[in-house]
Amino acid sequence: MMRVNDRGINHILFDLDETLYPKELGLMAVVSQRINDYMRLRLGIPASQVPELRKRYYRRYGTTSRGLYLHHHLDVHDYLIYVHELPVEEYLSPDPLLDEVLDGIEVEKAVFTNSPQEYVQRVLRALGVERHFDRIFDIYFLEQINKPDKRAYLKVIEALETDGQDCLIVDDLARNLKPGKDLGMVTVLVGDGPKGSLWEKEEGVDFVIPKVTELGNILRIHPL
Repeated sequence: MMRVNDRGINHILFDLDETLYPKELGLMAVVSQRINDYMRLRLGIPASQVPELRKRYYRRYGTTSRGLYLHHHLDVHDYLIYVHELPVEEYLSPDPLLDEVLDGIEVEKAVFTNSPQEYVQRVLRALGVERHFDRIFDIYFLEQINKPDKRAYLKVIEALETDGQDCLIVDDLARNLKPGKDLGMVTVLVGDGPKGSLWEKEEGVDFVIPKVTELGNILRIHPL
């Protein structure tokens, strides 16, 4: 069993987009444009209002879709299909290094994401790593209560039959790590962080790594 600072880690929760693959590949930029298009074309929101609404809902609820659901009578299923029906293979390709790193982590691995399962599976297949994930906790499993709402994390740890103390969570957004930290999880931020350093931390973040393939180093040698 892998240990971090002599602590048993039995479950690792991975975010999906821009965590398991680099932001520079551009997939989320296309998803973001699809959100803008949906707001204009399906909900009739003037283009001039879309950026401010998205910013407001993201700050308040963690996702645009949650705000649209609460304030614009959003058909969530229609929205998720529209936004995520993308040729992910045009942006992503098999990642042998990621496959190797995941293969070396001998604890339960799950995806914990605000995206729908069908999209998650296509992304994992495109990256060539679908076989490594035992479970997918998607937005349907979460019943539209998305990260960083603490209720989403509680729902996940209930399904894992744990209290969170033996979990490690990996995400590209610090705001999505803090609720996990509050529940006792070890937290890993993927990305630049304050200075792009493994040791530069911010609230709710135990480790910062530049890319997810550095996770093995933390699990093997780095103390908290």
